[in-house]
Amino acid sequence: MSSKASTASKSTQPAGPPIVARIAQLMAGLGIAALPRNYELLFEALNGNAGVARDVAALGKTPDQLSLDAIALRHALPSHNALAAGQAADEAVRVLCEIAKTSEESQRQRAAAMQELEEIAARMQRDPVLGISDFTSDATRLLSLMQDILGADRTAAARIGDLQCHLDSLRSGLAISRDALTHDPVTGLANKAALLSHLNGIFDDKAAAGTSALLVFRVEQLRKFAESHAAGSDEKTVKRLATIFRQSVKKNDLVARTGPDLFCLLLCDVTREIAAGIARRVADKVVEMPFPFLDRELPAGFLTLTAGVSMTDSATTPVTLYEQADQALAYAAETGIALRIYSAEVAERAGRTYRGGAAA
Repeated sequence: MSSKASTASKSTQPAGPPIVARIAQLMAGLGIAALPRNYELLFEALNGNAGVARDVAALGKTPDQLSLDAIALRHALPSHNALAAGQAADEAVRVLCEIAKTSEESQRQRAAAMQELEEIAARMQRDPVLGISDFTSDATRLLSLMQDILGADRTAAARIGDLQCHLDSLRSGLAISRDALTHDPVTGLANKAALLSHLNGIFDDKAAAGTSALLVFRVEQLRKFAESHAAGSDEKTVKRLATIFRQSVKKNDLVARTGPDLFCLLLCDVTREIAAGIARRVADKVVEMPFPFLDRELPAGFLTLTAGVSMTDSATTPVTLYEQADQALAYAAETGIALRIYSAEVAERAGRTYRGGAAA
């Protein structure tokens, strides 16, 4: 896992993450508006999402906002879900207006045909011996109306079929958009929103769920190494790490990626000792394994893990549980140890840090 040497190196790093400066430079260079959704798009492009990076690069200089939004929608980035939902709502309104217009025209033609029939019936009642020429004229006119109605019905059926396909496409797009709200785009793992949502279920019925553990891991060296290489160069590494985490848990446990170098395990019905043992086994696997990176491999031992653990029996809400694991992780990194479980000592250290920051 981590060491004091790595802790020391972290303390000398600048306060602001380099990727923020890179995003600002890229925005200025390409003339991209400083919108929140554009920040997320460029963050994805610079932080491991190779597909987004390629699509943004293909736009060339001074890309327009519509093209940028199209890339984000195509890759289902979370900040664009509201935009996607708005577009889908507009499309749905347009589709329903077209259906209503088609139905209204069909009703008008049927009303005209009914009126013709009523007029013919009335004339026949007034004059039972209706002339053949008059009857032929009425029949011809009525036949023409019926042909128009049948033709309109066929056209309407085809149009409604097309509209149904369009609505199905919109529904599929919204499903992808919803999926993006809860999944990491690179690994397919749950994201932080999904993790907290899952925790809500546990805290709603803690008695039935038993004691659960939240393990937050930071992959040391990964972010710094990725930022010094081309965008998306760490994608294979991140996917290999995701596989290791998936293979380390039971079926009912949850694996999440909550940051560029952060992975979480939510273990159900475990003790502190079991949770700590799983954390150590995962860390050992990572240390022992080489990882693919561009056209070479990162040697075994290049990446290490630092872990913080919190337990549901010491937290009152999902957010508190996550914060406790994060505090334990920070404590472990500060003291140069591999693993720390949330405790009164960790809480006191976090309080001192908060008070010191507030005083400054």
